[in-house]
This record gives sequence, structure tokens and C-alpha cells, in this order.
Amino acid sequence: MLKPGNICPYLTNFDNSADKECLQFSNVDCGSQECEQLMKVAEEIKDVAIIDFSNNGLVDISSLNTLMRLTRLNLSNNRIKSMAVFAQEDAFPNLKWLDISNNKFIEWPGFKCPKLDYLNIGGNKLEKVSAEWAGHPNLRVISAFDNKFKNLGNFKAMSKLEELYLANNLITSFNGWEGGLPALKRLHLRRNKIKVFEDELSELPELEYLNIRRNEIETLDLAFKVFQFPKITDLSVLNNPCDSNCSSANLLMAEFLIKRSSLVRFNKTRVTEANRLEAVHLANFRFDKAEIKRKEDDAAEAAKQGDE
Repeated sequence: MLKPGNICPYLTNFDNSADKECLQFSNVDCGSQECEQLMKVAEEIKDVAIIDFSNNGLVDISSLNTLMRLTRLNLSNNRIKSMAVFAQEDAFPNLKWLDISNNKFIEWPGFKCPKLDYLNIGGNKLEKVSAEWAGHPNLRVISAFDNKFKNLGNFKAMSKLEELYLANNLITSFNGWEGGLPALKRLHLRRNKIKVFEDELSELPELEYLNIRRNEIETLDLAFKVFQFPKITDLSVLNNPCDSNCSSANLLMAEFLIKRSSLVRFNKTRVTEANRLEAVHLANFRFDKAEIKRKEDDAAEAAKQGDE
């Protein structure tokens, strides 16, 4: 229990005060201290910028809403039951980095925190989302692994979002963002339930990295639909049926290089010139085989017409 005065041993680093008249502590390093209650500690750390309360037993963090200068807050691995404090209009006006992974709350709050850039909300088994959540104008990175989301509908209306990590969820359909992620570059969907991709997917014009490892994609033709996104250069389809059913890793890579020759990495392996050459040989072999078949069919059709 952090009673008045108990926080002093955990204060570190000096920085200028807001008025530049003196120096003050800027960090609270209080991780893994078996702390369960904050009491009135916020009154003593109102000017700090960085707080680490990770790996404790905290349940209630509502008293932290007075920390106006806070830029970085780590609350991972606690027992916090409500994150409503982050939905308050005036709370945390300068917060940029927030880790609230592995806690006990059951609803994704309607985050305000106008300067928030990084958010880790993983490991909470979330499936319910507050009606107040309507995206965020400045979030750049979201990690929401190990929850129970079933689609990408909660992750739209975020014009600056560049990285989205959704491993170990229950996502079955690759849709829902409806053009609301124009800056997204990295999308991680390992261990979900995706079986199909629609013939026409909403745009992700900047997407470069897509991890759909350990999903349920049956065929190569289904997997090839991800190339609707024009900038993908790093793709993983490991441990899908379409991967497991292929006779070799090199052949699988060649299949994808035929469809997107600009791939730089495939299934966590960097593409080499030898890989590209194999893809060219495979494409040429198939073309030659198709041409032979076409000529045989044409000859058979001509012979049939001559007999008539």
C-alpha cells in the first residue's frame, strides 16, 4: 500500500520543473513491489512524466487522473477492473504511451487521451467494446493480442494507425475497417480463425507486412487474394492448410513470387535471387505446358472438323 511518503524510494531521474525554476523527479519505478493500493500517492507525484507500476496487484487506478504531465504509463500485469479513467475528457492530456495488458477489465473503454501514440491492451480476453469508442485520431501502434475480437470492425477511424497486432483472437472475417486505416503498414493476425478473403477487400493502401500464420486458409487461390493490397512485401502464411499441403517451402515461395515478384520476405525467410529464379522457371514451365496443351487441343479440333 503506497501511503504518503512511501513513494520516495521509487522516484528517479531529474528534470526541469514546468516553470524552469528548479529540478524535480520525473520517473516512478515501482514495478514488482506487490503494491495493491495507491491511496493518495498521486498527490505526491503530480509532476512526474513516466510511471512504471507493472507486475503489482493494483485494482483501482482512478486516482491517477490528476497526473497532467504524464507521458508514459505502464500498468501491465495488475488486477485492474476498470479503465474508465482513460475515457474522461480531461484526464492524461499528455499521455503518449500506455500499457494496460494482462489485467482484469472486461470492456474496451472509449479512450480519450488526445496525444496517445502507443497502446497495449493485450491479454485481457476482451470481447465487449464501449459504445463511446469510435477510433482515435493519433494512435500509431495498437497491440491487442490474446483477446476475443471476432473481426476488425473495432479498428477503424484511425487515420494515423501504422501497426496493429491482433494475434490470438477469434477473428473469422477479414473486413470491417471500411477504408478507415489509410496509414496501416503492419498487420499481425497470427492464431485467428480466418478461412476466406472476400473478392473485394476494403483498401489498405500502405500495408507492407501481413502475418496470417496459423489461420484456416485452405487454398493458394484464397491466400493470393491478399495481393489486393498493392504494397505487401512481407507475408507469412505458415501453418495454414495451404502451407501444410504444399510439397516444399521453396515451391510454396515460388507460387507466391509468381503472384507478387516484389516480395522481400515470405514465411519469415528473406527472398533470395535463387528463389526468384525458381519462380521464373516454374512460371515458364507452366506456360510451356499450357502452350503444348493448347496446340494439341487445336490440332484435335482441326482433325475433328476435317473428318466432318
